[in-house]
Amino acid sequence: MTVCTNCNADGKYYIGDVGTEIIVDVCADISAATTVSLIVEKPDGTVVTWTGSVYETTKIRYLVQIGDFDQSGEYTLQAYVEISGWRGRGNTVSFRVSSLFA
Repeated sequence: MTVCTNCNADGKYYIGDVGTEIIVDVCADISAATTVSLIVEKPDGTVVTWTGSVYETTKIRYLVQIGDFDQSGEYTLQAYVEISGWRGRGNTVSFRVSSLFA
């Protein structure tokens, strides 16, 4: 995720945020991938897929859209990639989305 490096907002995300950049490095060349996405489990257990794009050959980049951060709590995600002859998920990572003014 892109975060502010020199202020109190570093690493803090809020319900309703839009445009937050999420970047996941899969540590392999995915430049030929036909599908790159993030499979996300929201705090209430709902699972959604956010369609990303290849970024710098080894990363998936996604910009948070309206409605993505609609719950406070822990979000868990896995990278998902399809390349000719292979498809699969990456390691599980998590981050927290806070209530407004939290």
